[in-house]
Amino acid sequence: MQTQTVTHADRQLAWEGFCTGPLVLSHEELDALASQLLGLDLAGVEAAARKELVPHPVARGAAPAVLLGSATTLKKCYEADLAHIAQGRAPDDFATYNEARAVYLAAPGDLVVGRTEPWRQAVAGSTAEPVEVPELRYYYLTHALLTLAAQSPPDAPATPLARLLRQLRRAPHTVVRLFAIDPEARVLLLWLKRTAGLERLLVDANGQEVAERWNRKTTLYPTVEAAADLPGPAAADPYDTLAAEARLTPFTQEFGVLLPRLPGYSITRAGADPVSMTRRVRAAARLLRERYGLPLGCFKPAEALTGSRIRTAVPLDDPDALDALARQAMETEEDYVLEAHTDYLRHQVTGYEFILAPSTHVVAGRLAEGGTVQITRGSVWEGSVYIDEDTCGRFGISPDRFRTVREGMAGLLDACEGDGRSLGFVKGGVDFAIARVGGRFGAAPVVGMQDLNLSSNGAEYVRAFLGEARRALGGDRRVYAATKVVRPCPGIDLRRLKAAAEDDAPDRWTRVITSVPGCWGMVGVAGPCPRQAAEDVLALEQQLHAAGLLRNSLRHASAPCGA
Repeated sequence: MQTQTVTHADRQLAWEGFCTGPLVLSHEELDALASQLLGLDLAGVEAAARKELVPHPVARGAAPAVLLGSATTLKKCYEADLAHIAQGRAPDDFATYNEARAVYLAAPGDLVVGRTEPWRQAVAGSTAEPVEVPELRYYYLTHALLTLAAQSPPDAPATPLARLLRQLRRAPHTVVRLFAIDPEARVLLLWLKRTAGLERLLVDANGQEVAERWNRKTTLYPTVEAAADLPGPAAADPYDTLAAEARLTPFTQEFGVLLPRLPGYSITRAGADPVSMTRRVRAAARLLRERYGLPLGCFKPAEALTGSRIRTAVPLDDPDALDALARQAMETEEDYVLEAHTDYLRHQVTGYEFILAPSTHVVAGRLAEGGTVQITRGSVWEGSVYIDEDTCGRFGISPDRFRTVREGMAGLLDACEGDGRSLGFVKGGVDFAIARVGGRFGAAPVVGMQDLNLSSNGAEYVRAFLGEARRALGGDRRVYAATKVVRPCPGIDLRRLKAAAEDDAPDRWTRVITSVPGCWGMVGVAGPCPRQAAEDVLALEQQLHAAGLLRNSLRHASAPCGA
């Protein structure tokens, strides 16, 4: 682990608890690298990428692949980790766990790229081939690779880059799998493609428009300014108001498709000063009160990862609380949404109460079977349980509502890939709410999209684990699975967690997917029923916590870490 300092909101913070350094390429540095490596500025890179990088939906193992598990600037991973240490909390170290957990998605013989000891342990226990990058100063893996490319002689690329180029030349149909095509990934992939002499590079990631324009919460909400200009008085029926406002959302204006959504408004950061930001936040709160009779709101960054930095139960008539949100929004260059606070319907299992926030997914360019219910800690995602129409009732979700959720995802996919249009929607998930919002909606539950994760997402791991478990148990489709994020104690690496957790008894198929000591890990359990799988994975977390291997569990906030 490296100990350095970083500046955040004019404060010096210790960069501790990370496997990589804190360096991040600035926009200007990235532009200079693009010029050096490609002879293009970033605008030229974006135009070239549309022609030369091809979103290619392909199932795991169907083609040779390179897995590039870099965290992404599109999801503000670095900023989220900075926010954690600024608050005195242990960081998640998104960069390290993204690289380490991506190994689990590799098929035999795939190349997996990474840098850290957790990644090395993960790849050592897999059938994939490691490509190690000897550059730990940079937070993002893509930044490390770009720096290596820039420092290498044109005719002698650094060893990891040379290995990737050999693979692409040997098998031009190789697919590069990555979290998302952000600007730095575009520069890197174009350099690899051109240096390898390929006509095009196949990429298992969404097209640029999906990844950058629609992969944010503001897709679902009109701006405060647009909603305020809605002609005529607010309709007496809140659903009519909701539909009228939906027609002002960016997505509906682009595609003419109404997506199921909750009341809320997007708040633009660009060009805002503290006074205008305060005015926008207060205006959004006023619209929620006046049009829907809502007392509480929920304030969310438009591009946050895993539900972090969300403020729930915001009193919409409290100027001080609203002004505090405006100050928060001014801290980073990102948009926010203020939406209705949701009182989720809930369902109890042994040791845990689920909020009804089901998710559906696109896998390999198609609507995936089934869906998931989320394990959460507050507003933060901490795991997934696979369900289908036959079993959704075991979590209190009616088949009709489950179909409504899947139809909403199908509508999103059809908008991006229908009517002769293809935006390269390869993968992603959408989180829904089945909840009461009160006000003029009364006690009736509403069903609406809340969060678009149009990139790699946590449900990929429960689906991969489910596939492994079903194959191991004879292909039985009556097998279900759950995964759970865990927080290993310092020193508890993948080997130690595996030794303590894995038990291949016929009635419980268990796997440890990742462990980043002191930060983040993931375990999975499969069984004959999704409810049983959920209860078993929560019991496994509790068992590991009681053994002193985890910092906390959902049942106990914290405990001393043991050996």
